[in-house]
Amino acid sequence: MGALVLWFLINKWAWPYIIKHHNLKLPIEMSKNKNLTILLGIIERGFYTTVLIMGAPNLIAVWLALKVVPKWNRWEGDERVTYNVFLIGNVISVAFGIIGAWIALGKFPKFSP
Repeated sequence: MGALVLWFLINKWAWPYIIKHHNLKLPIEMSKNKNLTILLGIIERGFYTTVLIMGAPNLIAVWLALKVVPKWNRWEGDERVTYNVFLIGNVISVAFGIIGAWIALGKFPKFSP
């Protein structure tokens, strides 16, 4: 479910909006490796769910730091908008990881009218 939501929000909404309104091109890694990016996102959401079930949420912070540090200098000036898309995608992925952990642990809030 997370892959579908992120695909729609990022590829069908955010990037077209950014390209149109900010005169930026789709990052080269996005245009060439879409399938790999989707696979990485699925694996990341599984990782987030797993570490939350294990009680080690700090590993999420370590992973996100490893993703950010190599590209830190790139996200300045006009490229800042790509950083915002990166942040949105990661927040949504972590949220799906949290929901997955809640479901797996049987702690998903029950909604009753």
